[in-house]
Amino acid sequence: MTKQFEIDEDFEWFLEKFEEPSEKNQAPAEIIKRFEGKLPTRLLEYWSEYGFSGFGEGLFWLTNPDDFEVTLDAWLGDIGIIEQDTYYVIARSAFGELFLWGEKFGHKYLIDPSHGWIIEKEGNAEDIAVGEENDAIQFFFSAKRPTSLDIDDTSGGLLFEKCKLRLSQLKYNEMYAFEPAFFLGGLPTIDNVSKVNIFAHLSVLASFGQKEILDQQGLIAKAYS
Repeated sequence: MTKQFEIDEDFEWFLEKFEEPSEKNQAPAEIIKRFEGKLPTRLLEYWSEYGFSGFGEGLFWLTNPDDFEVTLDAWLGDIGIIEQDTYYVIARSAFGELFLWGEKFGHKYLIDPSHGWIIEKEGNAEDIAVGEENDAIQFFFSAKRPTSLDIDDTSGGLLFEKCKLRLSQLKYNEMYAFEPAFFLGGLPTIDNVSKVNIFAHLSVLASFGQKEILDQQGLIAKAYS
């Protein structure tokens, strides 16, 4: 008999902010099984219950790491990070931000493709080393906020709702893209946003080679530059 899913307080808090997906993309059992021992068991249970689906009407998505393998290699393959650990894309935002989880280091990196940034975080190596990776992944979800995943436009408002109204809601393989990207001089305005295939677009952005690794201090410095 399949074990019944029991929600934890962290994911319950996540759902209070993002709500359940309106449409679930089922996660195949063979995919879930393949990642046993590589990703936290609790994450695989989320996959089983919610699939690879969008929350917050498509603002934040659970992802199949297999689908993003080529994209991840395009962004990290030439800068040495993937030599440190085995990383997987476990989630992404409507604007193409990729949330990575490493087998040893946990959530150590975030890719912000519109800026060309690879943002280094504290990670979860200590938690994983003592068998507390499930606590770490639960905190990863509870810490997410809709406003932190949205993007401010030039008038001070937020863009996600505007994008959804103008371009319609996203599918699993779609994202809202800024054309041109910020690292090419683009501005965060609704007129510069298109709905595109996420895999093709992120590969194109990676091909420009405009990649910069930033820690938290570097990211703060960018905000005030």
